[in-house]
Amino acid sequence: MNLNKYSKPVIFFTTLLGWIFLVPLSYLIPKQKNLMVLMGAKDGFFNDNIKYFFLYLSEKETDQNFYLLTANKDIYKKLSLEYPNILYYPSIKAYWIILRSKVLVVDNFSWMDNCRFQLFWRAKVIQIWHGIGFKKIQRSNKFFLKEFNSLYRKFIMNFVGKLPKYQAVISTGEFFTKEFFKPAFLSDHFINTGYPRNDVIVNPVKYQKALINSDIKTINKVAEMRKNGIKSILYAPTFRDTGGDGISDGILNLEKLNKFGLDNNFVFVFKLHPLPQYKSISDDFERIIWYDNVKDVYPFLAEVDGMISDYSSIYMDYILLNRPIFFLLYDRKKYETKDRELHTFFNDFLAGMVSTNQEKLEQDLLFSFTQKDEFKDDRSKIIAKSYLNTDDNSSQRIFTFIKEHYLDKR
Repeated sequence: MNLNKYSKPVIFFTTLLGWIFLVPLSYLIPKQKNLMVLMGAKDGFFNDNIKYFFLYLSEKETDQNFYLLTANKDIYKKLSLEYPNILYYPSIKAYWIILRSKVLVVDNFSWMDNCRFQLFWRAKVIQIWHGIGFKKIQRSNKFFLKEFNSLYRKFIMNFVGKLPKYQAVISTGEFFTKEFFKPAFLSDHFINTGYPRNDVIVNPVKYQKALINSDIKTINKVAEMRKNGIKSILYAPTFRDTGGDGISDGILNLEKLNKFGLDNNFVFVFKLHPLPQYKSISDDFERIIWYDNVKDVYPFLAEVDGMISDYSSIYMDYILLNRPIFFLLYDRKKYETKDRELHTFFNDFLAGMVSTNQEKLEQDLLFSFTQKDEFKDDRSKIIAKSYLNTDDNSSQRIFTFIKEHYLDKR
């Protein structure tokens, strides 16, 4: 049951019951000192950092006791065919495991919903946030701060668990720890281990089951096209609170873009945000492919020759491959005033050509792929500034930290 779809009084009442019954119960039930629970975004999607941390534990740390928690029935059914340690929430088994778990690992801000904040009251919570980037988040974001601009609202936010303190927040390097995470989160530790999802970017064959919940059909199709000399360009725009992107805002003309791809040996792969914005999308284009927008895109990045980005944190993952990146920033003023605040260092990280329309974007693509990639050195500097480590061992470092600090060492 997802309580978020109900009215505020229902949420308040169920949360109150959580404080009355679940929190005291958490003190009565002993913790199992070697037990971890992992939970992804959107009530337990299987993608992003949690997916790859789960794969690491499953394949490399077989003695560790851990579970993946999900409130998505389809994901539960699919993963249960592959793994025995999948928990469906809510269920009696899930309640029992949660109350006994010593550590909770998350990569999102919805983990505390539906009374999970009270159930995990005494657990050590590790936050592997879903991206280093440029948008101000949580306590550094003025839109978020408006939610507790009075004592009453601040009480409500604490009551439902929206102002948590973490035991550790995972970062990639000192710059983003200082400028991005510390202003946004309260935490005992900020550790520069790197992100689990980036392990599979720098080493695509690291995990046997990395393709689970990915758009395998599109990945294979693009791989075959690249063998024939066709350059693949990924368009992965971020989510806008007020809606829109390059397509729906009329910036990109798909017919013209398809012809440009045919004429110049490009294929464009559109990976839209997981929050659906379209009733239908045409498949009538030879050089435009739609990557399933609710599937994990990270196993695909190794097959991408160039990326069109905007304000999305996926840019800071893809940059590890040091391949051309193009910025389509047609709505920056609106985005910053109505959607999300951007950090002042955003301009310093624009290691690629910037356009506000399709004509300029196409010119930039042609120049970079037929004449010169002018930003390779700039990208190298950003990688060095952003990442303490660029290997495929981020998950191992995170697990080592958790084991040394919070799990039973015996």
